[in-house]
Amino acid sequence: MAESFKVKTSRMDIIRHKVLVWAGIYKLHTKRYYLGVCHDLYRVFVIVMLILVNIQHIIYIYLRAIRGEDVPWDIVLLVITMINLIIKVVTINIHSKQIDEIHDLIKAPMFDPTCTEDETILKKNEKQINLLLKTVYINVTVLNISYNIYTIGQRVKDASAVIPAYYPFDTNPWSGYLLAFLFEWANLSFWCGYGLALIDCSVACYYTRASTQLKIVNYHLEHMFDDVKGQIQKHFQYKDLLDRTLNHKFIYYVQRYQNVHRLIDTVNIAFNGGTAFQFFSVTACLSFCIYKMSYTDIFSVEFQFASTLVLYYQLQNFLYCYFGNLVENESDLVCTSMYFSDWPSASPRFRRQMLIAMARWARPITPRVSIVPVTMATFEATVRLSYTLYTVLKSRSMTMN
Repeated sequence: MAESFKVKTSRMDIIRHKVLVWAGIYKLHTKRYYLGVCHDLYRVFVIVMLILVNIQHIIYIYLRAIRGEDVPWDIVLLVITMINLIIKVVTINIHSKQIDEIHDLIKAPMFDPTCTEDETILKKNEKQINLLLKTVYINVTVLNISYNIYTIGQRVKDASAVIPAYYPFDTNPWSGYLLAFLFEWANLSFWCGYGLALIDCSVACYYTRASTQLKIVNYHLEHMFDDVKGQIQKHFQYKDLLDRTLNHKFIYYVQRYQNVHRLIDTVNIAFNGGTAFQFFSVTACLSFCIYKMSYTDIFSVEFQFASTLVLYYQLQNFLYCYFGNLVENESDLVCTSMYFSDWPSASPRFRRQMLIAMARWARPITPRVSIVPVTMATFEATVRLSYTLYTVLKSRSMTMN
């Protein structure tokens, strides 16, 4: 089918890709050989730096533990979050070819709009992606500014306050404290802030593009026979015999569906390790937060902070599950769309082709992490688990008191 329309990628999505390249998470594609080699070395350097920063926090926790001091629970959450980021970055580096394949599939002519309806659907999707990414950028920026103000404010308020990480130099003087703060800020704010958030947003963007393509397939399958105008003849003729292009259109949308399935499979392969640890790490962080909430007064600042973190971690899972659920829902409607078309007007031969395709479409495309489906049912299970854990621990705490 000839390409007659084009929809521009949203500006925020272009920024997302550039930030991930600058952060050394995505591969830089350039015709300059030495620039590509330097960027590959930079990507390795990023992983080493992230591991080094996390080791500093682990040493800090270890030193406090052997001295018999309390270990701040928020530092434990930071370590788990950093490990989550490291695993995601390593996974993406290992599957660079799959990431390139994802981008090639998204940019392929097969996914271009072929009519004004397609163009409208795709433009609406790009606006949604633009809004999602803009919201994430603003939230991460506000969180970074708040964290930096809080860190400096703690030092102004308490001269004994230190950066919660091990450094081979004295951080008590302001000069040492600021040096440690700048090192912490450069790593946490950029990589752990924007990097981690944009990796999650990337998966969400891939899922929403897949669901949009399925929506286009559904639309055209449902209206496949609408434009065929019958001729006043003595005997009835099937519409696919009146319009010989219907067969080619049907094959085209079968192939378009197959490309969406290939896109989701490639996303599953490229992000499987990172996403699997995402759910594991979020579960661990939720357990820490809920345990803190179980023996803390509901009106205390600590309870409010812990409950905010619970909301944040649940939103991380929600981002994956919501957009993954859109893919499954749209995929589940393909057979229904075909059934709602004017299929009785097609010839028996054409109907046999439809039945063969519908036998495949009857099994929806479901994004997965290993064997766990990334859908709202999984998100509902994590929310239910969090609530059950909180009620059990709270009841136990009240009983002991």
